Amino acid sequence: MSLLIRLGVAVLLVLLAAHGLGVLPPRLPLPELVQAAGVLDQARGADAAAVVYDAVASRVAELRGLTPRQPVQRTVLTAEQFRARLIDDLNKEDSLESIENSRKLMVALGLLAPDVDLYSLELEFRSGVVLGQYDPETKQLYVISSATEPGPLERVTYAHEYTHALQDQYYDIRALMPKNSDNSDRDLAISALLEGDALIIEEMYQTQAMTRAEREEKTRQERALGSSLNLDRLPLVILEETYFPYQEGPRFIVNVLGRPAIQEALQNGTGYGPRINRLFENPPKSSAQILHPEKYLNGIDPVEVRLPDLAAALGEDWKQLRTDLLGEIDHRILIQQFLSRDLAERAAAGWAGDRFALLGRGDEVAVVVSSRWESAADAQEWFDAYAQAVRARYGSRLAVADQRANRIVWRTPDGLQLLSVAGTSTTILIAQTPEQIASLERALGASEASGLGPAGIPAPAAVPGR
Repeated sequence: MSLLIRLGVAVLLVLLAAHGLGVLPPRLPLPELVQAAGVLDQARGADAAAVVYDAVASRVAELRGLTPRQPVQRTVLTAEQFRARLIDDLNKEDSLESIENSRKLMVALGLLAPDVDLYSLELEFRSGVVLGQYDPETKQLYVISSATEPGPLERVTYAHEYTHALQDQYYDIRALMPKNSDNSDRDLAISALLEGDALIIEEMYQTQAMTRAEREEKTRQERALGSSLNLDRLPLVILEETYFPYQEGPRFIVNVLGRPAIQEALQNGTGYGPRINRLFENPPKSSAQILHPEKYLNGIDPVEVRLPDLAAALGEDWKQLRTDLLGEIDHRILIQQFLSRDLAERAAAGWAGDRFALLGRGDEVAVVVSSRWESAADAQEWFDAYAQAVRARYGSRLAVADQRANRIVWRTPDGLQLLSVAGTSTTILIAQTPEQIASLERALGASEASGLGPAGIPAPAAVPGR
């Protein structure tokens, strides 16, 4: 699930370069680069950019093994023009609403400080890292550059984005990732497939159509651009979810198709298309399948979790602002935010399915997360890790209101939070009052725990630091 509004099918090469992330797993050797055909020299005196971009498109189509079904419209924008276009997009009513709901959810879960301006953060981040974008709505391909003629970085960016255009023509990106989806975890998995494919083709293009000097110049340009980015101020959830498709997508493809097949394609420039096409015909369904390719190969799909009408359970004026999935990745981030990544990865690895609801009444917010795990032991492991994360989050400001073997209710500076485990299920409830917690618990059908009711939570006590 993307807690932040989806970044779209965009190249974040600068971000990857700034952190030294390769697009392919380590120890996958690349062959020597092949001398390019001198396209730019041939193009000078004519419409140099058009000739170069057409040559890149032709080579990418060969490498990907997909014949274009129609021309792709392309536009070169300066960084200022792209920023203006981005502002127009972010200022749309549905975008503003999505950003605000994402902010409320992240604040409630402890993934974002209450005073962070998510709109400004996203505008700054996206306008600073995006080098190109293919828009599946308009079928338009954008390259962001102020160069008068395409250099190595522009060519590689175009190769990446043109791959997305081919994916769209053959597999319909909007069918794979519906615009108003309520399953962002599946969308993130699809994005990993899309970006992994484009990054591998990008690497094949560099290997087959660029000189070593050109590749080194492209890397130099990336690092120069990346040096201006301040990634340390980005919330962990934004950084992790942005990286995910670009880092985990290629790894997933290599693990499913096999390292020898990818290496052969890199060396020869052929044989890749039919193999990867099978993944598009049967795409991954969760971030868990991307992180654990054996789940994809064995057909282990996520369990569907349904929630009742929780807004009605809370009473008049309450509205459901959003319902979606967190997925394994965000179950990991909920713990990683306050504890170690290793512990978080172990605790989240048994994820089998979930659904959350963000509920609102004016400025008041409630959150419900209902999760399923592969075994009771997996559920208990995540329960224990999340309880530890809550204690790390609040420290001395946390007070236990009620505790039993399988459930804990805390008083926090933000209100109340309940965590429970039953068999292969875990539940998180975040609300302001004992009555709200009890109403949500009853609505979820937790009768075995609801003997508690509003009276089962002790009266408020002073919370240090509140």
